[in-house]
Amino acid sequence: MFQRIIKLALAHKIVSGMVLVAIIASSYFGYQSLSNNSQTTKYVLAAVEKGTIVASITGSGQVSASNQVDINPKVSGDIVYVGVKSGQEVGTGYLLAQLDTSDAQKAIRDAQISLEDAKVQLQKMELNQKNDLSKLKDNVETAQNDLIKTYDDALNTVSNVFLGLPDIIEDARIVLYGSTVGTSNQSNAGAYENLIDTRFGLDVTILINNSESDYENARTAYDQNFDDFNNLSANPSREDIERIVNQTLETARLTSKTLKNEQNLLSAVVENVRTYQGGRPIPSAITGYQTDLAQNIGQLNSYNSNLLDITNSIKSSNNSLASSLQTLEYNQQFNPLDIVAQENTIRQREATLQDAQKNLANYYIRAPFGGIVTKINVKRGDSASGGTAIATMITKQRIAELSLNEVDIAQVIVSQKATLTFDAVADLTVTGQVLEIDSLGTVSQGVVTYNVVIGFDTQEEKIKPGMSVSAAIITDSKQDVLLIPNSAIKFASGTNYVEIPADNTTASKLLASAANNIGIVLDTLPQQQTIETGLANDSVTEVIGGLKEGDIVITRTITSSSGATIQTNSSQSLFPVGGRTSVGR
Repeated sequence: MFQRIIKLALAHKIVSGMVLVAIIASSYFGYQSLSNNSQTTKYVLAAVEKGTIVASITGSGQVSASNQVDINPKVSGDIVYVGVKSGQEVGTGYLLAQLDTSDAQKAIRDAQISLEDAKVQLQKMELNQKNDLSKLKDNVETAQNDLIKTYDDALNTVSNVFLGLPDIIEDARIVLYGSTVGTSNQSNAGAYENLIDTRFGLDVTILINNSESDYENARTAYDQNFDDFNNLSANPSREDIERIVNQTLETARLTSKTLKNEQNLLSAVVENVRTYQGGRPIPSAITGYQTDLAQNIGQLNSYNSNLLDITNSIKSSNNSLASSLQTLEYNQQFNPLDIVAQENTIRQREATLQDAQKNLANYYIRAPFGGIVTKINVKRGDSASGGTAIATMITKQRIAELSLNEVDIAQVIVSQKATLTFDAVADLTVTGQVLEIDSLGTVSQGVVTYNVVIGFDTQEEKIKPGMSVSAAIITDSKQDVLLIPNSAIKFASGTNYVEIPADNTTASKLLASAANNIGIVLDTLPQQQTIETGLANDSVTEVIGGLKEGDIVITRTITSSSGATIQTNSSQSLFPVGGRTSVGR
C-alpha cells in the first residue's frame, strides 16, 4: 500500500509539492494561533534619570587604638610618687609617676659650679689680654723709636767719617805721588826706588806697585762714595741710609789697606837704607809720612769700628722691631683664639648644664599623648629602670584595620572617605578616611592581601578595640549624571547595549500610569540600543552615550505561559566599573 502511494506521488510531482506546502503553512499558522493564546510577554521598564553615583570597595577587619605604648623611664631610680590609676583618662604631659631626683639635682649643681668657673677664667683671660696687648704695643713703639734713632746715628757716623776721610785719602796720595823725598821734579815713588840698594830694587818696586793699585781702588771708591753721600736727600729712606753706611764701610776698608801697604813700603825703604847704606841719612819726609800713616790708620780703625757698630745696631733695631711686631701680632691672633677656646669651654659646660636639667625632667614620667591608662605596673617604693614598664596607655582615637585583595587595593588611596558599621553595635555608622596603605602585600596560600588603616572621624564610646568592623571605602563618585539599573545592561560582541521600547513616548505613558511596575505589555518587540557606560556600583551604572534623560529601558522580561509566570532576566552583562569588571543582572 505504502509503495503504491510513493509511486503515485512520484508520478504527480507538482501536485504533491503544492500539497506539502499547504500542509506546512497550515501547521505553522495553527501553532502561532495556539501560542498567542497561551503565552504573554511583559516588560519591566525604567526611565533614564539623573542622579549621584557612588562607587566603593568593601572589606572587614577589627577596631584598634591608633597608638598603644608601654611607658618606660629613661633613667633608673626609686619611685617616690604614682599619680594615676588604671582606666583613668589623662592629657598629654600628665604626671604618671616620679623617681627620686637626688642624683639629678647634684649633677645640676656640679654643672652650674663648673660653668661659673669657666666664666671667671674667661674674665681673667680677657683682662690679661688687655694688659698684655697694651705692653706689647708700647714695646713696638719703643722699638720703632729706637730704629729711627739708629738710622739718625748712622747718618751722623757717615758724616763724621767724611770729616776726616778726605785728608787721609790726600795723605795716601802724597806718600806715593808727592815730591818731597827726592828732587822737586821727581815723584816720591821714584825717589823710593833711587834710595834703596839696587840689589833689592825689585822688592820695593813690587811694594810700590801694590800700593799704587790699592790707592787707585780706594780713591775710586772714595770719589763715588763722596758723591753718593752728598747726593742723599734731606730725608733719605732707610734703604738709602743702609746703602751709604755699607758703601762708606767698604771705602774705609780699602783706604786702610792702602795705608798699610804704604806703611810697609816706607818701612822697607828705611830698613834697606839703614842696613845696606850705612851712615846715609833717612829723608825727614819719609819719617813724617810714617808718623802720618800711623795716625791715619788709627783714625780709620776708629771709623771702621763705628761703622760696624752702626751696621750691627741697624740690624739689631730692625730685629727688635720685627720681634716686637711679631709678638704683638701673635698675641692679637692667638690670645683671641685662647679666648675663643675658653668661650667654647663655656658653651660646652652650658650644654652639660642643659643636659643635666633635661635629665632631671626624665625623672618625671609623663603621658606622651592624651589617652587612657589601661594598666599601672608599679607602686611607690619600687625600683624602676629602662626595662620597667611603668604603665600602658592607648589613645582615644580609634582606627579600623582591614585587608583588601590586590584587585580592590589598586583603587584605594590615602585620604579617601569611608563608612564603617559594627556587628556589636546595631544601627551605628561612623565615617572615616583612609590613613595608611601597605606598600608591600602579604601572600597567604597564593592570595595577596594588603592592610589598610582607616581613622574614625568621630569617637564613639560604644566602639571598643577588638570589635569587628565592616568598611565601605568610597573610591569614586559623580553627581548629576545619567543613571540606569545594572539589570538593564547587556553585553554582546564587545559592546554594551540595552533594550528599549520601539515607541518611547507610549512606553513612558504606560510606565507613568502603571500602578506598580510589575510588567507592561508592549505592542511591538523591543529594539537594541548600543550605549557607552562610565562609573558603576552594585545597583546602577552611569551612561555617557547612547541614551538621554527620560528614555525608557527594559530591565527585566516576564513571560507567562499556561497559567504559570516565568521571569526572564537579561542576559549576563560585563562592563567596566571604576577599574573593575562588574556583573549586572
